[in-house]
Amino acid sequence: MVLWVFLFLCRFSYGNSLDSVISSVQRSYDTIKDFKAHFVQESIVKSWNAQQVQKAQGLVYFKKEGKMYWDYQQPTPQQIISNGNELWFYEPEDKQVTVSKVSTGLQSQISADLLNGKANLKRDFKVKRVTSQVEKDKGKLVLELTPTVPQSNLNRIILTLDKKNFQIHQTEVYDLFGNLTRITFSRIEINTNLANSLFIFNPPPGVEILTPPTISLP
Repeated sequence: MVLWVFLFLCRFSYGNSLDSVISSVQRSYDTIKDFKAHFVQESIVKSWNAQQVQKAQGLVYFKKEGKMYWDYQQPTPQQIISNGNELWFYEPEDKQVTVSKVSTGLQSQISADLLNGKANLKRDFKVKRVTSQVEKDKGKLVLELTPTVPQSNLNRIILTLDKKNFQIHQTEVYDLFGNLTRITFSRIEINTNLANSLFIFNPPPGVEILTPPTISLP
């Protein structure tokens, strides 16, 4: 999961050098405590002769120290919750929850660093500005982040920001096979003092608890 750092790209001075922009982004990231928003997710998975498109939407909550809560509401209710140590994947329709440690659920060290608030943009990524039609036509700022150390599940990330307030609008995460997960955020709220209890899953009566060796995050 590599989203945490991309949720706080705001309040830097537009027109500065890329290095200054990166430093401002890092300072903003370091001051954010929590985040919540509505999201729309589009996953494009390639195969040998076609590609599959999956769409979903819901609410997402983040808090530093690795806390997160993805509440998928459509098309199929699902919840992915972590308190920073444990990871729960709950499927209400199947009455099952899969539980693992975060260290096994995350597929790379950079994912863990981003969730725990330990990420450093200059150290962890090569950053460049992308001039695209979206940027020209819709008043957006587009940045591309490529991990400085090769990752097993991550090729690059494209970030789309609002030029007026530099708030995150969209993330596009590409894996090594060219598969894409695009997430668009709206109704964003920052530093609302989210309760720690939000990031703990208590299984309802009758729910089966599964503990496989690993889970992959979206």
